[in-house]
Amino acid sequence: MEPSFERAFWALAAADLALWQLDFRTERATLDARWAGWIGLAVKNGEGVTLTFADWRARVHPNDWARVRNSLIALVKGLCDSYCERYRIRTEQGGWCWLEDRGRITQRDPQTGRASYGIGVCRNVTAEMEETAWKELLSEAVIRSPVATVVCDAEDRIIWVNPAAEQLFARQEAELLGQPIQHFFSCSALPDANRRQGAIALGAKEGATRWVEQIVTPFTSPTSHERFTVFVLHEITERVALEQQLRQLALTDVLTGLPNRRAFMERAEAAFARIVRSVFHERAAVALIDLDHFKRINDTFGHSAGDAVLRDFADLLRTHLRTMDAMGRLGGEEFGVVMPLVAPPERPLSAFERLLRAVRLRRVTFSGHLIQYTCSIGVTEVGPSDQSFDDVLARADRALYRAKAEGRNRLIWLTADE
Repeated sequence: MEPSFERAFWALAAADLALWQLDFRTERATLDARWAGWIGLAVKNGEGVTLTFADWRARVHPNDWARVRNSLIALVKGLCDSYCERYRIRTEQGGWCWLEDRGRITQRDPQTGRASYGIGVCRNVTAEMEETAWKELLSEAVIRSPVATVVCDAEDRIIWVNPAAEQLFARQEAELLGQPIQHFFSCSALPDANRRQGAIALGAKEGATRWVEQIVTPFTSPTSHERFTVFVLHEITERVALEQQLRQLALTDVLTGLPNRRAFMERAEAAFARIVRSVFHERAAVALIDLDHFKRINDTFGHSAGDAVLRDFADLLRTHLRTMDAMGRLGGEEFGVVMPLVAPPERPLSAFERLLRAVRLRRVTFSGHLIQYTCSIGVTEVGPSDQSFDDVLARADRALYRAKAEGRNRLIWLTADE
């Protein structure tokens, strides 16, 4: 080979480029062995292959042909100096190979100006196009996803959102970009590296608080080595509301609407722990209350009447006690109260004495009957000798037992050391 041609040949080989030549007079394309190998065509002695324009055209993907044809026509007519197109061509195995052609007209008929010869190079871009197509598919999937997706930079500033995120935050993209993502959450703390998911409240732009479940994925760009974080956010406001309702139902006595035994004990245990932490500078009275001769009401007027009495007594508790007082139905006709003491009387009985008097005056109307009922109350105070709330509850129970034993319809107080 001539030195200049040899250099060009090895340059093409190093760049993994195939060489092609077009003869417009015979409508044939000469393609080198590398091109033939990409398509799966057999060659002899490394000489390449020759295809008619019609054969070559038959291999081009139908979706690409119109674009390729228009570019070739523009080249042949002299409307442009060079030709460059990417297109798919069918292989011998029935698949598709992506090629990138670059070429120009090298000779024209001096009389008519029609193209005679063209020459160019071809590059196999299948891997590149498949990767691009895959990235485009993933990008479209994230953009069209109904799940809100937010990308933040190393400082947790928002750099990209999909339409679902705009809808979730009730803001346009321009309002979100560049803003710290913490700005849109009710709490300032975001999950750290050890907490990748969880529920978090959105800052309410309008109306009630909305809850989202988030998955946080940090990553480092392999190209720029910059750190980014992807937040995937799914609204769970309805689920949180349902969970709260279920929890409320699990902790509520259905008949009276008061906290049930489990809920009462949770609040009572928490109050006891708070008093212990204060080294008993905080104080609280604990009462157990039992409706007197309740079985007689059920036997005389029916269980529905008994239920009406229980509901009436629950209303009395809500009326005569404070919201800070823990109260609950412990079961049957027994109720409990934990009353924080903010004033220092010797015995905090006044509130329970008022409740006792209110019950004595109470009448429940049911099916034309006026039902009168009374209650017995045992009261004590949390003391330094109490090791647990069970100790306090047992002492209140002894006070209640004494109230019943002494004739019911009364209140008995036991000090912490009794």
